Amino acid sequence: MTQPSVKLSANENCYGCSPLALEAILNNYKQAHVYPEVFAASLKDRLAKEYNVSDKNIVVGAGSVNIIDALIRTFVKEKEEVLTFEKSFVAYAQLAGFHNRKCVFAPLSDFRCVPNNLLPFVTDKTKLIFIANPNNPTGTIITHDELEGLLKNIPSTITVVIDEAYSEYVTDKAFPNSLLLQQTYPNLIILHSFSKIHGLAGLRIGYAIAELSRAQVLNNTQIPFSLNYLSCASAIAALNDKTFVAQSAKANTEQGHYLHTELRKLGLKSIATQANFIYIWFSTDDEKLKIYNLLQENGILICDMKVFGQEKALRITIGDKTTNERIVGVLNG
Repeated sequence: MTQPSVKLSANENCYGCSPLALEAILNNYKQAHVYPEVFAASLKDRLAKEYNVSDKNIVVGAGSVNIIDALIRTFVKEKEEVLTFEKSFVAYAQLAGFHNRKCVFAPLSDFRCVPNNLLPFVTDKTKLIFIANPNNPTGTIITHDELEGLLKNIPSTITVVIDEAYSEYVTDKAFPNSLLLQQTYPNLIILHSFSKIHGLAGLRIGYAIAELSRAQVLNNTQIPFSLNYLSCASAIAALNDKTFVAQSAKANTEQGHYLHTELRKLGLKSIATQANFIYIWFSTDDEKLKIYNLLQENGILICDMKVFGQEKALRITIGDKTTNERIVGVLNG
């Protein structure tokens, strides 16, 4: 009997979303005819309590990509530059291009976004730096000391954005305390998303935590009613469900370790991950396509990194136990 297809290409939470978030949607869907709050005040207030900051430090948007777009529009003028890493989240360069801003790429070291690698590329044109932590697609992190070292060694006029969309999955204790660093370095902006561990990708909710003046500038660019009624209600409920987040993180760690170990046993070059996906690289494109096509033929849809301009690499979202055993079974033949 043919098994149903499973999508492992977009780093969605395979366990769905919080039951509390679903309950909030069901309790509020009859209010679909009512406008949401103009600037999502209730969600901002709840996020402020979550992080022990002022609601004026919070910026919300229709997904973190919406905020990335606003950051580029707001902080990078004509002939100024965005700086990020190669083999990182594709939206940084894409959105810079949409706004006719140059995006400069620093190299990775051992698949890591080592902040010191950025320094040779910093010029007087550099206005915005994006660091995905954990990095998408490699699943590696930078440490607290590495981030602090970068902030010490660049002009305070450069805004550094640390994109922590997958931070809830991280188990490495060296992961930065970005909120603490922000107290000393107000040019640091922290990005988060409800699309990953909270499982609300379809509702498009992201947010940033920023120093007051930068948050105010970003909030002034917001379009009224840009977050819908159900998005805000479900996001608030998701924040209240610590059990769901903890269970998702624990299961992901266990299954990520299993899948990485089994892939390595099969001779595949995969990286131990701090996120909910695993990066695999190959010596040739033919080797990559053999694995990609084999999984696709068996209903397992993964991400060929070629769609993001990266050759000879695949990214697999970590599934549940049944799904991961299915992957290993297919690859074992």
